This record gives sequence, C-alpha cells and structure tokens, in this order.
Amino acid sequence: MYWGSVRFFKHLILSTVALMIIIPTVLAIVFGVQNSRNKQLAEELKKYSSESQLPKMEYLTGVDYTDVITVSSFPYQETYPDMYVERSEFVEEEGDRPVIYLTFDDGPSANTEQVLDILKANDIKATFFVVNNDIAAHQHLYKRIVDEGHTLGIHTYSHRYTDIYESVDAYLEDFNMMFTKVYELTGVKPTVFRFPGGSINVYNQQINFELISEMLRRGFVYYDWNVSSGDAGETFTAEAIQSTVVNNSIHKEKSIVLMHDSSTKYATVAALQGIIDSLKETHEFRPITNSVEPKVFTYEDNQR
Repeated sequence: MYWGSVRFFKHLILSTVALMIIIPTVLAIVFGVQNSRNKQLAEELKKYSSESQLPKMEYLTGVDYTDVITVSSFPYQETYPDMYVERSEFVEEEGDRPVIYLTFDDGPSANTEQVLDILKANDIKATFFVVNNDIAAHQHLYKRIVDEGHTLGIHTYSHRYTDIYESVDAYLEDFNMMFTKVYELTGVKPTVFRFPGGSINVYNQQINFELISEMLRRGFVYYDWNVSSGDAGETFTAEAIQSTVVNNSIHKEKSIVLMHDSSTKYATVAALQGIIDSLKETHEFRPITNSVEPKVFTYEDNQR
C-alpha cells in the first residue's frame, strides 16, 4: 500500500470512521461515570438530617445542601481533627438602610496598613480574607485586623490554584496551614472563608461538589460576592473602582463587595475613601460574621 493508492484511501476512510465512533463513545463513558458519581454523592447527601442551619443552596445536581454530609466514608474527613468550628444561625441585624460588606482578599500587605487606617478614621468595620505572608514586618497585621474589630477570614495559604484544587485533600491541607497560622498569631479561629476564584471556577470544577460539602460539614461558612470592584485587573484606576462599586451597590439591599489589598492594589486604597463618602449617608457598613447569610455562586452566575 502506497500513499495515494485506492487501498490507502480505503484504509484512511475506515480509520476515520472508526475514530468518529470510538471518540464519542469514550467521551460518553467518561461523562457517564462522572455523572453517576455526582448522583451517588447527591443521594448520600439526602440521607442526612436537616438540622443544619445553613441556607438552602443548589450546586452541581440541584442538591439541597441544607443536608450536610456527616458520613465518614471519605478518608479526608478523618484529617485535621482540630479544624472544626461551631456554626451560627443566620440571624442578621435588622436596619432601615441597605447593608454593604466591604471585603478585602489577598492581604495582608503594605497596603493593608493604609486600608485599616482609612477604615479606622471612618469608624467602619470590614472583612479580610487573608493569605500567607511571610514578611516579618507584616505579621502584626493579622492581629491588628482582629484587634480593631474587623472580621478575619481565610482565603488561602499558597494561593496557587492548580495546587490547592488538585484534590479535596490538597485544599484541606492548604486551608489548615492558614487556619493554624491565624490562630497562632491572633488567638482566634476563623469561621468564615472565601474560595480563591470563588466557589465555582474552572480550577475546582471536578471537586467543588465534595469540597463545599466537606467545608460546610466542618462548620465553616463561605462567601462569594455580588459586587466586584474590578480591581483584579492591572489597568483599573481609583475613579473606575469607586464608580463600579458605588453604581453596583447603590440599588442593592445587601452588597458583598469584592476588593483586594495585596501589595499592587494602590488604586483600591485610593478609591476606598471615595466609596465610603459616596455611600455612608445611605448605606450601613458591616463586617461579615458567620451569622450573615452568604451570597454564593451557582452555575448560572457569570461572576468568577
């Protein structure tokens, strides 16, 4: 058989047809196994009591996460026995004004000092979802956040998405390192956290069903956001950040605002006073606690 012969093209056609049959079949099997796995976990979740005080949330297969998994059928449930906290009822303080929860990810850094100074000058409490920072000059900031009445929650230790979302075990290991560090530096066990990239993202799509279940089982409450400042980009100005936050918060009864206080976010610091000045007469600023009902992503959300 040589190239260009009738026999060659006959084999080429047969091979192409075979691949067209084999590839869809293999993909169907893979997706079928994954779907079966999700359904099996969903059925297990439905078995357990509805005594949890968590809100009704829907994720991968429309499972009611009011029923939190308690069976010890997964090895990772036996790890980190001290990494548990007590859940609180979701009972938010009533008020006559819309509420804004300013949240800052990726600190502490040199910018965190300035953020704390601005908040203190305006008598406003916020929420900081922190990462590991080994710079000696910044270690006191974890405790300063707590001492000044802000909420300190966990974001991540390494902030390396591909590592922490490799498996549930990998995420728990990373979380426990940050949980332990915060407790050692502040004497406080964080009860709230934010998933890097949000609870549903392209990195955790294979494990988020189990991961969310396990974190809820341990008593932690996670918070996504419904207002993004846009400061994750490098080109945003202070004016753009202020305008984005104000315009997207002003008509909401409850805004959980995503911002960052990492070392490069000078524009966020510059925008903060303007945000406060624009909203302080019409809105109330509060810190997140585990009694605040969370805003969480679903697959229909376009915020990532």
